Amino acid sequence: MPDWLVIASRELRERVRSKWFIAVTLLGPLLLAAVLVLPVYLGVKSAEQRATVDVVDQSGQLLPALVEAAREAGGHLDLVAVDAGTPQDELLRRIRDKERSGFLTLPADVLMGGAAVYRGDNATNLKFAASLGQLLNRAAVTARGRAVGLDAAVVTRLVRPRLTVAAVHDNGTGQASSATAAFVVGYAVMFLLYMAIVFYGAAVMRSVVAEKTGRVVELVLSAVSPRALMLGKVLGVGGVGLLQLTTWAVAALVLFHFRGAVLGAFGIAGADAISVPLGAGDALVVLAYFALGFFFYAALFAAAGAMVASEQEAQQVQLPLVLLLVIPVLCMQLVTNDPRGGAAEVLTLVPFSSPILMPMRWLLGGATTLELLLSLAILVLSLLAALALAGRIYRVGILSYGKRPSLRELARWLRR
Repeated sequence: MPDWLVIASRELRERVRSKWFIAVTLLGPLLLAAVLVLPVYLGVKSAEQRATVDVVDQSGQLLPALVEAAREAGGHLDLVAVDAGTPQDELLRRIRDKERSGFLTLPADVLMGGAAVYRGDNATNLKFAASLGQLLNRAAVTARGRAVGLDAAVVTRLVRPRLTVAAVHDNGTGQASSATAAFVVGYAVMFLLYMAIVFYGAAVMRSVVAEKTGRVVELVLSAVSPRALMLGKVLGVGGVGLLQLTTWAVAALVLFHFRGAVLGAFGIAGADAISVPLGAGDALVVLAYFALGFFFYAALFAAAGAMVASEQEAQQVQLPLVLLLVIPVLCMQLVTNDPRGGAAEVLTLVPFSSPILMPMRWLLGGATTLELLLSLAILVLSLLAALALAGRIYRVGILSYGKRPSLRELARWLRR
């Protein structure tokens, strides 16, 4: 076997046999199932909870229409009229004693644009706040219509039925999917790739630093070349990450395929009707970008580890590399807001950001097959260049002790 393959095999076996690796790999599918089930289950249960709200109508006009709108909406909101002169301390006491969820104050000029104020223990529930706002606007239309003498039947026809928008993600191919599902899957893939590359890239650097500070590397280099040692470490640790991510990807495909049965076991129906943009081809794209992105960054982490002489210095050196990964995460909205835009296209071609953002853009349908292949080609060429440059730094730095090299010394290492 080649030297680099022997080292890669050793790094792979050492990490795969770890109890922590086995535990995390097996717990991954359970966490994926929890991520799939828990938000939906909590959302359904939250929608079923009733809320009792006191209403202080200082305008004397809006409350009847608001009660009528809440009843017609068929929600889980009970409105209780209270006298406009009720002290605020009493209203707060009812919230504190859990007699009410909160109280809504309608000022005298509410129909002229005055701001209604809601105070309650569920004010952080954005869905509840949005529903309450819709009911207020509907009630305002009804009250204004009656104020100008419109017939009640006419007012009813104006405010009913309530219109809703079903957002469907489609790039003109006819392959539609739920917009929310497309965003959630794309975001989850982006976050998982970011965490995996940072975690396993840092593992490569820590391994290099540990062998260098323990002087073990001096013995190893008596049998293999520095380039073979670096390549073996990168491939070995990368193989561990690829194995773990592949296991999770297969589990995710199975869970999404049987999502109806999984959610049905918790009494949640209708999951099969939600189109989720995730297939076997998409999983291969994710794995390809993880492998190439990891090897690209791992080479840089290995070179950084060879430059330092302690774990403390390694933490300082890895900061710029981590920032290179954080920047694409901060630019995520440029891709999600316009997957086919110019900014998204540039970010998914640059090798420092394409491993993080291109899988998300692909899942959102913003990239063509040609753009995907071009991005992969640029990433492969960048990977080869990174391995060559990192190999030169690693060859000299792995046996250098003392202070960290200056920029001039690094340039000299790269030239030789």
